Amino acid sequence: MNSSENVLTAIYRAVDCINAELPPDRQLRKTPDTRLVGPQPVLDSLHLVSLLIMIERELEDTFGLALTLANERALSMHESPFRTIESLANYIDILINEAQNG
Repeated sequence: MNSSENVLTAIYRAVDCINAELPPDRQLRKTPDTRLVGPQPVLDSLHLVSLLIMIERELEDTFGLALTLANERALSMHESPFRTIESLANYIDILINEAQNG
């Protein structure tokens, strides 16, 4: 499994944890195009923060890296990396690459 596949797997494990807390009609689909923020988001702000923390834990378990996803860089980007699962995975790939390559 390559790094990008491991990132998606980590995200989907965190999604499973969040979905266990949500009613069936508000659960996240485990697909790259699932919207996390923006118009008509599925998650409220508390669940989004919980999801990001769970993803950070999963990434640390998978890659041995302590990453902070909701940082000034992410919040100041022109297009939020939290729009979809795919945009979040792409952002995480960048962070992992930077952390591993200095």
